[in-house]
Amino acid sequence: MKKSAILIAGIMMTMFACEQTEELFEDRKTRENRADIRQFVTANRIPADSLRSGLYFWIQNANPNAQKPQIGDEVLFRYVARRLDGVVVDSSQAGINDIFIRSFNSRDLQGVMNYRFNPVPSFEELLSPPQERVREGDKVSLFVPWSLRNTTASSASLLAPLYIPIRYDLEILRVRTEEEQMDDYVKTRGILNMERDATTGLRFLRTKSYPDSTQIKANDEVKVTYVGRRVRDNVQFDSGTLDVGVVDPNGNARGSVVKGFNDGIAKLRFGEKAIVIFPSALGYGLQGSGSKIPAYSPLYFEIEVKKK
Repeated sequence: MKKSAILIAGIMMTMFACEQTEELFEDRKTRENRADIRQFVTANRIPADSLRSGLYFWIQNANPNAQKPQIGDEVLFRYVARRLDGVVVDSSQAGINDIFIRSFNSRDLQGVMNYRFNPVPSFEELLSPPQERVREGDKVSLFVPWSLRNTTASSASLLAPLYIPIRYDLEILRVRTEEEQMDDYVKTRGILNMERDATTGLRFLRTKSYPDSTQIKANDEVKVTYVGRRVRDNVQFDSGTLDVGVVDPNGNARGSVVKGFNDGIAKLRFGEKAIVIFPSALGYGLQGSGSKIPAYSPLYFEIEVKKK
């Protein structure tokens, strides 16, 4: 019994020593990374700033009055990732119009996995308070030590092994609010004469009218045929027929529909059709819905209302 206890204690001490050794090694590599970055930016006369996290960055500002990304906005950018010796290890998708990410405060999104994947580690640090230093049109260079790369041994590559710093050069092509995304969608698809609620941002266009039909009232039970699309990319995420218990537009929707969908129905008469577009505040908001509707997604619906 004593031998077993001694053996177990020995194994535990060995494991603890290994963990300490690994932590010491990783701490050393982090210090070396930071020293390598400092030496690189100094040698190349790059006027980089740094954050307490160890991130170094250089922003070439194109227009000090250009639009800053706010929480929920989308940022379209392209990037190239290099080792400090100049070897390219990654870039935007085939160099084509690149990568959408959402500008967000990462503290607000802890545990939320359905925002667009950001392939550039630590970029959010420059988008979120208190930094908020990036604007539309800027060129940004990030010098990211291994500890901020979000890379594990299994995800490292021969070109970009685990314990080295990486330089990311980005060009901020466009910043779009949800309102601007909806404006673009309406304009691109030639949708004319939409009503817009100045308070909620709901956009509404009746596409089939029955003036003599009965106006839908609060608490009416209706059957709705619909098609739903993401405003961002016009991808259809759902369609079908749904039973809805409509409430007053100032209330909350019932029947498993979001408020923007409900409020569009509440404007119709039985038998009528409409296009409804609304911001994420009237949709799925910060949480999104599954894998099909990311956080902060404005939505488009074509709806037709029938009596249940």
